[in-house]
Amino acid sequence: MGVSALINFVVSQRLYKVGKETDSVALEADGLHLRTDVYTSLGVAFGLLLIWLTGIAILDPIVAILVALLILRESFVLLKKAYYPLLDTPLPANEIDKIKGTINKHLKPGMNFHMLRSRKAGANKYVDLHLEVPGGITVKESHDLCDLIEHDIEHEVENIEVYIHIEPCENGEEEKVINPPTLE
Repeated sequence: MGVSALINFVVSQRLYKVGKETDSVALEADGLHLRTDVYTSLGVAFGLLLIWLTGIAILDPIVAILVALLILRESFVLLKKAYYPLLDTPLPANEIDKIKGTINKHLKPGMNFHMLRSRKAGANKYVDLHLEVPGGITVKESHDLCDLIEHDIEHEVENIEVYIHIEPCENGEEEKVINPPTLE
């Protein structure tokens, strides 16, 4: 049992670490699951050792209850980790701040953005927004600006897809943006 617990512990640590690195809830959950097997093996070994040393048989169910409580705790952590990503949660505040900063550095006078929405599904991240541009700029200029913003956001935040909807400015401003930046 001790060898089995040691091997399971090493494997569970590795699974959990790789799960964290790859943002894989499935691998993290498998690591946590394997860790409960370690707790069970160690609990049984500890209970048997206590009974052998003391001769008090009631220690076996007490250790079993403690191990069961530990497994319940790990089950709650596992459920939370596995269920939380299914809720389409927004991106963390630090990533939203990066995205807003990236957008703002490309805005010219008369431009604005709104309806910024984000979500995370597994390791994939998504953001969409409405970009207000002056009505006088061309479709190509608007498209080039969107490409530039998307490109820069994708370099700031890993595994992200960006969707931008273009709208004319609400303030009716018709100012033309001269030579908007390009990816070149």
